[in-house]
Amino acid sequence: MAKYNIYGIGGALVDTEVEVSNKFLADAKIVKGVMTLVDESRQRELLHALSSEDLNLVKKCGGSVCNSVVAASSLGSKTFFSGKVADDADGELYVSDLNEAGVDFHSAGPDPGTTGKCLVMVTEDAERTMNTFLGASDALSVKEIDRESLRDSEWFYVEGYLVTDEARTKAAKDAVEFAKEQGVKIAISLSDPFVVDVFGEALRDVMGSGV
Repeated sequence: MAKYNIYGIGGALVDTEVEVSNKFLADAKIVKGVMTLVDESRQRELLHALSSEDLNLVKKCGGSVCNSVVAASSLGSKTFFSGKVADDADGELYVSDLNEAGVDFHSAGPDPGTTGKCLVMVTEDAERTMNTFLGASDALSVKEIDRESLRDSEWFYVEGYLVTDEARTKAAKDAVEFAKEQGVKIAISLSDPFVVDVFGEALRDVMGSGV
């Protein structure tokens, strides 16, 4: 019997969730309902605008696949997650949140830098709009993949966002090929329309003979 039900890999981002109005999105020129990559200064600007409105901001470990494995863990699954954080306060918060949720994390130590962040703005119609600064997660590599734990898993769940970068695509492809060799079942999230539109060939390359 496998040690883990699900081994996930994806962007390690500290989510800051906040309820906003449609007017705030329009005034800030934010496209509603999609994920937009931003630099750190733009994200800081938005956070400053939100803090000035005295809104309740909730910070938690996040990222598409991370959220899925945390949810699975809360429902009784044994889960593992691989993602790259930096040696900073947000990186510590991220790992602490995972541990609290019962999700095992790879043992590769963090590097200097800034942990990635995702500003998740939720409107009253329950639509979520994300502005993401990738930070350290942009440099995810084979170092963050725990092959022993992957071998001992039933499912390998891969985040589609990873294929937006050549090095991360290679890391994901190598891990998928290894998992298939070990008889681990593969699932992949397409993540966002722009990932399919722009990086469809990279997704197919990672999928190989099928998932």
